[in-house]
Amino acid sequence: MKRNLCLLYGIAFLQGMVFYSPAAVLYRQEAGLTLFQISVIESISLFLCFGLEIPWGILADKIGYRLTMGLCCLIYFVSKIIFWKAWNFQDFLLERIFLSIAVSGLSGVDITLLYFHAPKGKSQKVFGIYESMGTGGLLTAAVCFSIFLENHWRRAAFLTAAAYGLAFVLALFLGKPETQRAEKPSGKASKSSLKLSQNVLHAVSPSFLFFLSGAGFLAETRQYITVFLNQPQYIACGLSAGTIALLYILTQIAGMAGPWSYSLTKKLGIPLFSACCFLCPALLCFILAFTHSPLCSAICILGIQGFISLFQPLQTELQNRGISTPRRAAALSFQAMFLEVTSAVLEPIFGSLAQKNLGLAFSAGGFFCIGGFFLFLLWYIFFFRKPAEV
Repeated sequence: MKRNLCLLYGIAFLQGMVFYSPAAVLYRQEAGLTLFQISVIESISLFLCFGLEIPWGILADKIGYRLTMGLCCLIYFVSKIIFWKAWNFQDFLLERIFLSIAVSGLSGVDITLLYFHAPKGKSQKVFGIYESMGTGGLLTAAVCFSIFLENHWRRAAFLTAAAYGLAFVLALFLGKPETQRAEKPSGKASKSSLKLSQNVLHAVSPSFLFFLSGAGFLAETRQYITVFLNQPQYIACGLSAGTIALLYILTQIAGMAGPWSYSLTKKLGIPLFSACCFLCPALLCFILAFTHSPLCSAICILGIQGFISLFQPLQTELQNRGISTPRRAAALSFQAMFLEVTSAVLEPIFGSLAQKNLGLAFSAGGFFCIGGFFLFLLWYIFFFRKPAEV
């Protein structure tokens, strides 16, 4: 069990090592892509992930989670080789298609394997470590880029492909989960794999959609602010490119807050802890909407990253608690699909507001966080069934 967890942590770390990440947009622009073409590719990728979630979940339950994990890691590796050699729109689109196939396949499977390999009652802690390992890999790659690869973007893409190749090798050594249902359903379950059972549909039942919607609002706010809005805000504050690169690294460090999620949840309880994770980022978003101070902007963006990173392991834990079907990967795929739709709806809203005024986009993030908290609270008060052990 411990060996398998270490392998999964290693895979997360290696797949986090995207050496070109500090210059990802510049890399594509150097190859001749415009920002509009980049956004079109991202949009296609999102819809592909959405469409592939259910088929991958059903396939994973049928062929086994270890095999699915290995297959997805291989496809991920191929996508990075294509990215390394990409020079035009078609190449980058092909890379994104392969990446979408891998991401949609892994979205339920990696969490399922972690859940079954985790010691009893410690799954939230394991999820936190897993997420922080991915962030740790990204941080390591970002530091290497700033020191050795700042002007060698193609080399950075090659090293990224090499890291993903090693992740695939690690996936080949994953052992069987101790829990039989984690591997392959048998008997009647196997024969009905293509049917959407009531237990699987429960993962997207009306009551659970309140929770998923709230979590989706929070996650997309972090994604858009820390990936797309942070650099324009820093430039508006008069920061240099070197300082922005340093803040990128600090943002990745803030994203490693996940391991503290378990202990803070135990101390504060789910309601109070969740209130902090939703409402503190909301406050920081509203401050960002009105500030032109570089220091204040940096603190707010780092805070948003940290608070929402703390909530992520609890979100994953609650998603798993809501599943009673043995077809766990399929159920998690349903949930991931709904979260992707939420992102697809919110992203154009953020984008259109940011084009008019950055402050409007930041304010929208604040309102999304508050709205997300009310949805979460509604679900928690009226629908959440507390287990014997929290």
